[in-house]
Amino acid sequence: MKFFIDTAKVEDIRKANDMGIICGVTTNPSLIAKEGRDFNEVIKEITSIVDGPIS
Repeated sequence: MKFFIDTAKVEDIRKANDMGIICGVTTNPSLIAKEGRDFNEVIKEITSIVDGPIS
């Protein structure tokens, strides 16, 4: 079984990745907007943290 975290909170993604409990990330523009950050910045940051799929 593979687990994906569904968030745009980069710190939560980093913590889950460091614990080794996720295979990838799912997010969307509305989640990123709730964080008040630029979409492209968040995606770049997520890709620098997680080696698995990001959708």
